Amino acid sequence: MVVQHNISAMNANRYFGINNSGLSKSLEKLSSGYAINRAGDNAAGLAVSEKMRAQISGLTQASKNAEDGISMIQTFEGALQETDSILQRMRTLAVQSANGTYQDDVDREAIQLEFDQLNDELNQIADTDFNGVIVLNGGQMADGTKAVGSVIDYTSGVKAPKELTKDDVVIGDAAYAGSNDETVTFTATKDKSGNVTWKASSGALKTLTDKKEGGFEYDGAVFAFDTDQVNTGDTITVNFTKNQAAVAGKAPAALGYSNSNAKAATSLATAVTAGGGATPASESARDDINALQGAKIAYETDADGVVTKATLTLADGTTVNSTDNAAATATSKYGIKVDAGAITVSRWDADATTAASADVLSIAKGGAITKTDAANQTGELTIAFSDAKFANKIAGDIEVEATRVSKADSNNASTATMTYADNITLQTGARTKDSVNFTFNYQSNGLGELKADLNCSARGLGTDKLSLATQKDANAAIDKIDNAINKVSMVRASFGAMQNRLEHKIANIDTNTENLTAAESRIRDTDMAKEMTNFTKNQILSQASQAMLAQANQLPQGVLQLLG
Repeated sequence: MVVQHNISAMNANRYFGINNSGLSKSLEKLSSGYAINRAGDNAAGLAVSEKMRAQISGLTQASKNAEDGISMIQTFEGALQETDSILQRMRTLAVQSANGTYQDDVDREAIQLEFDQLNDELNQIADTDFNGVIVLNGGQMADGTKAVGSVIDYTSGVKAPKELTKDDVVIGDAAYAGSNDETVTFTATKDKSGNVTWKASSGALKTLTDKKEGGFEYDGAVFAFDTDQVNTGDTITVNFTKNQAAVAGKAPAALGYSNSNAKAATSLATAVTAGGGATPASESARDDINALQGAKIAYETDADGVVTKATLTLADGTTVNSTDNAAATATSKYGIKVDAGAITVSRWDADATTAASADVLSIAKGGAITKTDAANQTGELTIAFSDAKFANKIAGDIEVEATRVSKADSNNASTATMTYADNITLQTGARTKDSVNFTFNYQSNGLGELKADLNCSARGLGTDKLSLATQKDANAAIDKIDNAINKVSMVRASFGAMQNRLEHKIANIDTNTENLTAAESRIRDTDMAKEMTNFTKNQILSQASQAMLAQANQLPQGVLQLLG
């Protein structure tokens, strides 16, 4: 028996600490609901649980992202419902105007008024945005402001060139002098009183003169504008072509021929003479002659080797026979004739004052096909002009290349910044690779000349170029509007397809989230029944060890009896 070390008390105290620690951990797990409150509780389980938590939170947000995507799609598809309604009304107006009971200058003008207003509304609907994102206007707002890249910035935005109509600009070119070949940009300035003045770009070769009505004159050409549609900074770029006298080209000459019975190709230069093609009276005449480059002339001869029949075959495969089309006509642009063994090729000169048939070239009897060749032969000549590139320009021309004439200053005070996109990228999963780009692609043969894109503005649907001003125009507009309706239907279908896909994706994400949460719970959450058992055990052990510690502390008291 010793008094320096109470081993029994030390042992009881150690177990008392162990039991208290176990009791404390049980209390912590029961209080927090987690089986793992620190890495020491379960290091491997903590690592797995944290990865699962990251995936679960990512999937939860991905589901919300997909729901936001559906909200965007529903916004744009809902806008297109009204676009469809407008197109149906436009088609009704076109059918109405196509009826022969209406007058152009009264009834159809009234119809055109509504048609124009509907076009303007199509552009406004196409500007529909979702949280500042626009997809339906092709990157150009209704007021003409264009996206730079993908950003529509009204603080520094540039208005797109506006296609001018006869009501916007009137060009009086009857007195156009055609002094120079040049491109000039004219810029407008509008004062507070509404007066418009114009300035020619640097380097312009003629002097600009302002007109009282808000237009200007340049080199004899008069440009008249509706000043209500012109604002400061608006521009018009014009190509001017110089007025030139006709420049005669060289006479076309055939370079060679091949003869099916001939021993070798022979030059035709001395056997060919030029007809009316030597100096074409117009550019169209020149183009008609050039079109004969490479044409073939098949021929047949009699027993004496004299040509009796010839056929002209053009590059496009069109054939003209000398037997049924000796000379060119208004309905058959080219002709070929055989007369006493000589072959003549002609073209219909629609630009000549008499609209007469003009010879292009003649092949003399015996020049290309001689009696030295076998009798009753067939062969082929190839037309090859040595110089058919005529440089003549008859009259000057005026061509409006680009314009920016606005109808309103609505963007001047705006500071809005929006984003244009023809696709959206959605993060529809917890991982980087789960980012999906939806491009709304579709293909259709029922759009006519329209592009298979998302542009459902009047520009993108082609209705801004339609007119119901005449019965003929209205008839033509019906099919064009049908194409526009088909396009809107395809865009809506692509939106609907994406929405259905996203709904399936959300269902899959939610299922994954549920299963991952259950797996993470089995690792991280406290099994309350089991932990309560541990708590009760540790509580009893703690109390028992405390009592034994008290007993152990009493053992040294027996030494006093020995000392007494």
